[in-house]
Amino acid sequence: MEQDNTPTPVAPTADAAVESPVTEELLVEEISIDGMCGVY
Repeated sequence: MEQDNTPTPVAPTADAAVESPVTEELLVEEISIDGMCGVY
């Protein structure tokens, strides 16, 4: 029973790891655009 529960949380963890860097890049791009607009 425990062995079956172990691989289950591994799948969502991998998806979260893939989405995390993408989300960070989007946030960085938005901040950069806002910063440039503020400077100009």
